[in-house]
Amino acid sequence: MADRKPIRVGVIRCDTHGYYFGAQMDPRNLVPAGLVKHNYIVAHYYQDIYDPWKLAKLPRVGGFEIARCYDHDRAAAEAFSETFSGVPVVCDAVEEMVAGIDAVFISDCDGGGGDHLAFATPFLKAGIPTFVDKPFAATLKDARALVRLAESTGTPMYNESILSVVPAADLFRRRFAEIGDATVGVIKGVGGAFSQENLGQRDALGGIEDRMAYIIHGVALATNLFGSDVDSVEAMGTLPLEYVHLHMASGKEVMILNTSVEHFPERCNFYAAGYSAGGAVTSGPIGDFEFIYGGQKILLNFKRMIRTGQRPRPYDDMIFHIAIIEAAQISQRTGQQVRVSDVVRGKVKLA
Repeated sequence: MADRKPIRVGVIRCDTHGYYFGAQMDPRNLVPAGLVKHNYIVAHYYQDIYDPWKLAKLPRVGGFEIARCYDHDRAAAEAFSETFSGVPVVCDAVEEMVAGIDAVFISDCDGGGGDHLAFATPFLKAGIPTFVDKPFAATLKDARALVRLAESTGTPMYNESILSVVPAADLFRRRFAEIGDATVGVIKGVGGAFSQENLGQRDALGGIEDRMAYIIHGVALATNLFGSDVDSVEAMGTLPLEYVHLHMASGKEVMILNTSVEHFPERCNFYAAGYSAGGAVTSGPIGDFEFIYGGQKILLNFKRMIRTGQRPRPYDDMIFHIAIIEAAQISQRTGQQVRVSDVVRGKVKLA
């Protein structure tokens, strides 16, 4: 049976994630030469090794047509539209997108989420199903505002990190049976810490929004592998959230390493040790060539949400990940262990 009429989607921010997810969403209108020309990084993830014009590794989710696009840099939006056969109408404001789409995809590759509330607001108010890329928001305050707006309008909204759904993590979790379940874990995140040379004159513990796009992945991967029952957090290091220690209610202990990408590339590794059977398991590195299948799962969830009106993930979970990061920020500033529930209830706040 043929798929139903394509979902008309608007893409906000024509960055690397816009191309990354857009290629999977709308392969019918995708021009491989345009992808190579305008975003060779994404083209490289999907290319055949023998024929760079053949996107043999592209997971084709389909069912979408990118109908509108917006970027603060109009030239970037025009290049994006060209990559999709000129079909997406380039808009000068996000409000122009509302009348011509069935759903919106707010892309964010390197940003910190500080503009997500402003971008999502017109679509949530209009009842348009909305995907908000990671991080959900830059602050817990904004995350709560997004949820309140979605709930008050009854509009389904979805946010996810690729590391929450990447199949490579599912495969690694199955190995916990070898050690009688995992009681200690170490996550090497995508990165997020940068040297003072790259930070310029900024306070090493400030400007966290610049690194949120990276740091959120480590939190997502840790909770994906070891559970979401994070009770308290300790953070340390000379760079923002360089080492984040999660104390789980179950008794598990998990360390997230957000070490400098200048000393450790943007790839992930996992380690887990068990108590009952003993021993440990460790992963090989996973990176962009594995991450693309997490992207595929996100788009399949997004499409299902649009069709059914049912969000794939609880809003409390989206908020909780931001609360973990705020607890870690407070811990690093104060040198104290911080309970995540205290941050959620407002008993301790990020000054």
